[in-house]
Amino acid sequence: MNRWAIYTSSGRIDRVYSGIEAEALVQPQGSEQVAIMPDGLDDATAYVSGGQVVPKQPFSLQTTNPQIAADGIDECVIGNIPAGATIQWPDGQTDEVTDGEVRFSVDLAGTYKLKFSAIAYLDQEVTIEAVIPT
Repeated sequence: MNRWAIYTSSGRIDRVYSGIEAEALVQPQGSEQVAIMPDGLDDATAYVSGGQVVPKQPFSLQTTNPQIAADGIDECVIGNIPAGATIQWPDGQTDEVTDGEVRFSVDLAGTYKLKFSAIAYLDQEVTIEAVIPT
């Protein structure tokens, strides 16, 4: 019995199916497709490229100033974000990053986590500490 990735045309794996090939081939819905899932990979650590399931790569984010003053002016800049990536802000809102960077500032002290996701990359969180200005 094999494991099969059921994936979208973008390469995102929607789910993993375990079974024989004949059964796996009838699992896709709509425009989904199927590919054999190698051992050691799953839908969180892999995506599909050219019909093959391949490992996701880590982001190469560049973060400046991960500790900021909680004054609404000081900011953390996160760059080198690949096209098509999404960011989940601390309030739960999700946006697509279109220009390769995001800027974060806040006027309340605390620890803030930004989550970055993209089909070909492992999810990554960036933690920003906002401190009371002195």
